[in-house]
Amino acid sequence: MAERNHRHRPAPRVWYRTTWFAWVVAISIALVFVVILVLPVAAMDSESYCTSCKAMKPAAATHADSSHSYVTCTECHIPPGVAAASRWRLREAKNVWADYLGMPSSSGREHLPANANCLTCHPVTEIPSETNGVRMNHEQHLEVRGLLCTDCHNTVSHKRPGQQEGVRMLTCAMCHNEQGAPNDCDFCHAAPPASEHAPDFMKEHGEKARVNEADCLRCHHDKQEFCDKCHELPPASHYSGRWRYTHGADATDDPANCEACHDQAYCDQCHAVSHPSGWQDYHGNIAEKGPSACLVCHPQGMCDACHEQNGVTQ
Repeated sequence: MAERNHRHRPAPRVWYRTTWFAWVVAISIALVFVVILVLPVAAMDSESYCTSCKAMKPAAATHADSSHSYVTCTECHIPPGVAAASRWRLREAKNVWADYLGMPSSSGREHLPANANCLTCHPVTEIPSETNGVRMNHEQHLEVRGLLCTDCHNTVSHKRPGQQEGVRMLTCAMCHNEQGAPNDCDFCHAAPPASEHAPDFMKEHGEKARVNEADCLRCHHDKQEFCDKCHELPPASHYSGRWRYTHGADATDDPANCEACHDQAYCDQCHAVSHPSGWQDYHGNIAEKGPSACLVCHPQGMCDACHEQNGVTQ
């Protein structure tokens, strides 16, 4: 009985070996992991993270005003796949803490959207071969020609002021020219429009051509053949010898054709001249000094007919 009463009893566990302490340690490690890695990684998927840099504010504004405003930055700019996403997030996680700790951040240029990013939402097999009368084989351009979607669609998310969202013919003309791909209108256009210009284009096109001549040449490929017919020299009709006296009928029939070169101020030099009162009585004295000033507007036949009618002798 004495031996049974004096059996060895183990000493109580020290506090750092208790179950509750183990749980505290495990939860603390998990919280540290969440704070150091999970929260920064989660923040990287938000637009606020990408636009937190002042240099990205213009990109944020254009993105918010685009047709892709519902797409996050990382969905387009990070290549698909776990490996690419992990590399980018690891680098950015380092940059987050480097920024907080005042240390140099890791440099690296961000990716343009890869074709795989675009084709995730826009499978090439679902893109029609003809849209709004324009034929476009996307598969051939991407796989055979090796183009990126962003080579043509470079304004869908970040267009500069004044740019239109969509592919312009100027982009096509970089390859579809006489030295590269065919540039015949019906090669791409199933039904080319008669004109894509505004009704007042003949009058206004000069100013637009001075701003961006290449925009004109995307359709009018030969400047000498198309533009210089009017701009290099006046048309042959202007050399008839009587054009100044007969041009009125043409100007009445097609004023836009005249306005392509001459503005209203040019016409007013003659047509808005107002002779002083009594001019008919004493204009002969001025005409005697030299008729050239009169003949700028009035043909000699007009003078002769009037003089004959009124019995004026020279």
